[in-house]
Amino acid sequence: MNNLPSIKQLQYLIAVHQHQHFGRAAEACFIGQSTLSSAIQTLEETLGCQLIERENRSLMFTDIGEEVVTRAKKIIADTMSVKELTKSYKHPLSGKLTLGVIPTVASFIAAPLYQFCKQHFEQLQLVLVEDTSDRLLDKLEHGHIDMAMLALPYRTERFHTQVLAKDHFSLVHHKDYHIADNVTDFNLLPEQSVFLLEREHCMTGHALSACHLNRSDCINPFEAANLHTLLSMVEYQNGVTFLPQMAINAGILNGKPMVARDTLGDAYREIGLLWRKTTGRIRDFRLFSEQVSEFVNVQCAQSKS
Repeated sequence: MNNLPSIKQLQYLIAVHQHQHFGRAAEACFIGQSTLSSAIQTLEETLGCQLIERENRSLMFTDIGEEVVTRAKKIIADTMSVKELTKSYKHPLSGKLTLGVIPTVASFIAAPLYQFCKQHFEQLQLVLVEDTSDRLLDKLEHGHIDMAMLALPYRTERFHTQVLAKDHFSLVHHKDYHIADNVTDFNLLPEQSVFLLEREHCMTGHALSACHLNRSDCINPFEAANLHTLLSMVEYQNGVTFLPQMAINAGILNGKPMVARDTLGDAYREIGLLWRKTTGRIRDFRLFSEQVSEFVNVQCAQSKS
């Protein structure tokens, strides 16, 4: 059999590439610098080419070194996938699962979701991470989280996406703020009367798209950093906003002199779970999404009255 690089050697190479320093890479791998340097040298001898140019205390990866690092990352990911696959097969929904959740979902269901998972997946150690959609997708791609719960549509082509539920929007305003009872075209709302979150929150784009609001004059230039500020602007009768059903069901309007009106039937965002297409835990994640889907649908349920 041909002399092949070892997994350990490839891991050391990736560490050097990540830290751009032999000493820091060795510390990250919990080995001595001489051991790491020797392993990299052996790897270069095995492959028959120079991967890293060394000069005094600086280093630079060669072109072929960069390519080897890219391939090495895939090899490591595939190897981990094999280990995850066998573990998932023997012990489904066990061990640690790190789930990223966007703020406009986590604010309303993170706590009950955590309790739900503790009750239904006794062998699972759920770790929740709250962050924006872009940052969660980056963490998912680089293996820092296992799954992500996002509001859709979003740019998720790189990952497997499982839609869990539809979360409908309602028009929300102070009970004394005058809005025509039969308003269905939200482009007819008063000028600068619609208050929204900052653009980095995907809920803003989803609300505008779902409610077919495309007249920019309607939108107030103020952008709230969080929902509490947003609701404060609306509570003081400065205008209106759009809230998802899960927020209303979670009691965000409780005790406030506000009303929520149902919008058109197609005014909703979708809540979905994402995971890497290369993961070995597909069986686990499908089982997880099936049960969590029931939970999320309850959180998004519209009143029958």
